[in-house]
Amino acid sequence: DIRTWHRRLGHVGLTRIRLMIAKDLVDGLQVIGPVNEVLEKCDSCKLGQARRHPFDAVTARESRRLERVHVDLTGPMRVRAVGGY
Repeated sequence: DIRTWHRRLGHVGLTRIRLMIAKDLVDGLQVIGPVNEVLEKCDSCKLGQARRHPFDAVTARESRRLERVHVDLTGPMRVRAVGGY
C-alpha cells in the first residue's frame, strides 16, 4: 500500500509518490489500493518535523573543570556501511 512505499522511499510525500507512479520512475513501484488516499504523517515524519523548545537560561555557571559534562551516546550499530565497515 501507499504507506509502505512512503517508508521504503525514505518518507517521501504522497505527491512525489504519485509522480513516480505516473512517470514510471521506479522499477517495481506498484501500489495496491487507492493512491488518492490522504497520507497522514507517520510517527517518524512527525518526529523529524518537531521543533525543539529553547533551553532555559543558565542561572549558575560551573566554577571547576569537569563539574558539568555533556555527552552524546549511541550504540551498538549493527548495520554495515558500504564496503562492509
